Amino acid sequence: MIVKIKRISQGDRASLRQWRNDPEVSKWMYTNHEIGEAEHNAWFDTMLVDASKVYWKVVVDGDAVGAIFLTGILDPGNTCEWGMYLADGDVRGKGVAQAACALSFRYAFTDLGMKVVNCEAVAQNENAIGLYESVGYVRTGLQVDAVKRGDEMLSIVTLELTRESWNTIESQVLQKLHEKGVNING
Repeated sequence: MIVKIKRISQGDRASLRQWRNDPEVSKWMYTNHEIGEAEHNAWFDTMLVDASKVYWKVVVDGDAVGAIFLTGILDPGNTCEWGMYLADGDVRGKGVAQAACALSFRYAFTDLGMKVVNCEAVAQNENAIGLYESVGYVRTGLQVDAVKRGDEMLSIVTLELTRESWNTIESQVLQKLHEKGVNING
């Protein structure tokens, strides 16, 4: 299996809206309402031209299966935010997410010169938190009832990955991917 990340383009507009509205994705987002076409188009058009953001689609053997992104990359402290989701349930648990992480971290730390890549997860999303920790993220905090989504309050786990941590764990992550038959091609 070959995993790549490719920059999001105009041709990905409909796919991203479909993925963001997928119940398996949206249940872990800070908002989970149905994203209408006008709302999505406004977000998408801004995202494409915002120099502080980089969005990629995750591609497995030629098929787009999700998205991965960096935001806040113009931070003078060399810190940015990171996130991802896989919309294709068939690729979950097979190393695709770790491969996409590796590719995005290479870009963040090598191409952009970031020192720290932060992320957040809904506290109940144990699978995502486990994934993040498996690629070197360390928990930095818990924000109880931090996000109001509809009638519920969500607690958020904050995590960080430093360049040094990634440099230490990268070869282990790549070895595990190789053992699973996952190849990355940036």
